[in-house]
Amino acid sequence: MTAASLILVRHGRPAIDPDTPPTTWPLCPEGRAAVEALAGKIAGYRPVAVVASPEPKAKETADIIASRLGLTVGIDPGLHEHKRQHLSFGTEAAFRERIASIFASPGEAVGGIETADEAGERLARALAQHKGRPLVAVTHGTVLSLYVAKLLGLDAHDLWRNLHTPDAFVLDAQGGLVERIS
Repeated sequence: MTAASLILVRHGRPAIDPDTPPTTWPLCPEGRAAVEALAGKIAGYRPVAVVASPEPKAKETADIIASRLGLTVGIDPGLHEHKRQHLSFGTEAAFRERIASIFASPGEAVGGIETADEAGERLARALAQHKGRPLVAVTHGTVLSLYVAKLLGLDAHDLWRNLHTPDAFVLDAQGGLVERIS
């Protein structure tokens, strides 16, 4: 088995509340159960550290994984989602259209204060600061897609459309894909 260096995790399924900002959503019961199952699969890679975005759905995902591994969770604000405060969730179809426009114009601040390119670079800088390996880093769909797609030469929007909640990408020290776990 190729040695894992980074296990990049998209948070579990949140409890969507259209009346509150997505940055405040916790996991739904099904999301917690799916993260429990994912934690068992991640355990085989023997991670030594777990970090998470400060958002509740990411922190809760990390807490479940860390509990299974006997580790504590560090919070890293650099793991947060693409900054797009000017885009509300709205309907599922409208949300997907807005996300498509972000991926279509990665150098523009579509609906937010951060470009897709800036978000991917921010995540890369944040991950580079953590030296313990294998590292589990819990983040969000858009920024994870941007980062992983760049490493693996994939289309970020296609990757985003095919993500699960949760989803995990096990990467080696050179940024190659060891395994995708969902």
